[in-house]
Amino acid sequence: MLQELIVKNFAIIDSLHIRFEEGLNILSGETGAGKSIIVGALGLLMGGRAFTELIRTEKEEAVVEAVFDISTCPDVRERLHLWDITPDDQLLIIRRKISRNGKSRIFIGERLGTLQMLSQIGTRLIDISGQYSQQLLLQTERHIDILDAVGNTLHVREQYCVQYKDYVERLNELKSLLKQEDERIKQKELCAFQYDEIGKANLYQGEEEELLREKNILTHANNLYEKTFGGYDELYERDGACLSVLKKIARDVADASHIDKKLSVLTKQLESAVISLEDSAFALRDYAENIQMDPGRLEMVESRLDEINRLKKKYGPSIEKILLFKDTIQQQIRDIEGNTHKIDHLREELSSKVKQLWSTAEQLSEKRTNTAMEIKKLVEKELASIGMKKTSFFTKIKKHERTTYDDVTVALNGLTATGRDTVEFFITPNAGEDPKPLSRIASGGEISRIVLALKKILAGNYRVATLMFDEVDAGIGGAVAEAVGAKLKEIAQSHQVLCITHLPQIACFGDQHYSVTKGIHDRRTVTQVVLLDEPERVEEISRMLGGRKISEKTRDHAREMMKNAQKCL
Repeated sequence: MLQELIVKNFAIIDSLHIRFEEGLNILSGETGAGKSIIVGALGLLMGGRAFTELIRTEKEEAVVEAVFDISTCPDVRERLHLWDITPDDQLLIIRRKISRNGKSRIFIGERLGTLQMLSQIGTRLIDISGQYSQQLLLQTERHIDILDAVGNTLHVREQYCVQYKDYVERLNELKSLLKQEDERIKQKELCAFQYDEIGKANLYQGEEEELLREKNILTHANNLYEKTFGGYDELYERDGACLSVLKKIARDVADASHIDKKLSVLTKQLESAVISLEDSAFALRDYAENIQMDPGRLEMVESRLDEINRLKKKYGPSIEKILLFKDTIQQQIRDIEGNTHKIDHLREELSSKVKQLWSTAEQLSEKRTNTAMEIKKLVEKELASIGMKKTSFFTKIKKHERTTYDDVTVALNGLTATGRDTVEFFITPNAGEDPKPLSRIASGGEISRIVLALKKILAGNYRVATLMFDEVDAGIGGAVAEAVGAKLKEIAQSHQVLCITHLPQIACFGDQHYSVTKGIHDRRTVTQVVLLDEPERVEEISRMLGGRKISEKTRDHAREMMKNAQKCL
């Protein structure tokens, strides 16, 4: 419930502090006095857009602040808990500051808030019915929301909507995968070819180096044989070979060492040299004997190197890089195959989900059909009580049928985020006429009364504690206005109601009555709001009845209206 509203430097309001009570709170005043500014100030606390033009001239900052009793608002307290905000004594203070520098600060409790937070919580604290509500009623797409609210099926629809959004998200994922499927198939074929080509080559690291060495040896085989076997021949085989000469020298020095022991060291060195040279000679012989004079093998080596070079040009600068590329495309093949599995899994998942969606949509549709019959009776009853006795109210529901069961990409056709139904309200203002769309034939006075009727119907399960009505008296007067006042009084039994009105037939039903006036103070226009006592209420309602010249007869009429209004419930 709205307990206090504080407004500073906002439009033509210099400073304003209003304390509201339970029941029906009436605000009245001359046209242009600033009543709509109060509505605008409350709209800011519900997340409305802030403009620097709203700041009072020559002021740097405008402030709108409200105190709400949230003891009967469990969903508000739950939201605050999520934001880690703890109100004091079930009282929540919301404050919004607008600066000329374009910055707007929002405080929820003692914590800085965001516009999104304010929008979420503001609409749970107060509901404003005015020109905007009337415009919403003229928007056919909003009729389904009203029907579901009356039928108390919004919670089922919310669950359905979560499922619907999840389905759409998964369906978009599937469509994205399917869109890329042809490209992935081509990519898989290319990857498979590349993988097989590299795999059939049987490459191994170091192979190219080995082949290059072998090619070099095969290319120079004759030269190698001549050099190595020639060396062996010079060292060991031919007459006067180096080893024969060295052996003779070693024997001579050994003989000499018997004469001079100092030559023993040289003898050992020479003998060691003989052994070493013999090993070298035999190694040269063995190497020469193993040299292959094989042109066929050389051709095979060169062919293998050509193949390696061809693969290097396609897949990497070295065998190591080629083998790494092979591992990469193997993973790509796995990923592509995984996507195929994912597509199959998504199809199965969506097939199951869409069945549940259609089932829930059908349940909603059945509830709406029942609610349509119920709302017809309720609306017509309420309208009859506020001067529209001959008006008939209808709800037309177009049910979309499922056209396919096999293709999950189109199985959603016929469903929206609200279900399978298209809902539109029709009325017959006069007996004997055919029903026509509410959005095309209702007058301003009729629309305002239909809004009031619907709010009355919704009041029983409406969670918002404070309802504000602006322009509810548009296009009505006399007995109809009195009936509207009685209806507002009836709603005020379960909700705090704020009503801006120009009609005394409505104002007389107020539990509290506030006068909104505009005057000049220090050469500047200022709006003031004053809570009227009983005599002042009589004067204000008399003014609303008779204009500037108020007679005692007019005052008596005002007193009688107030007295009768108090007896109506």
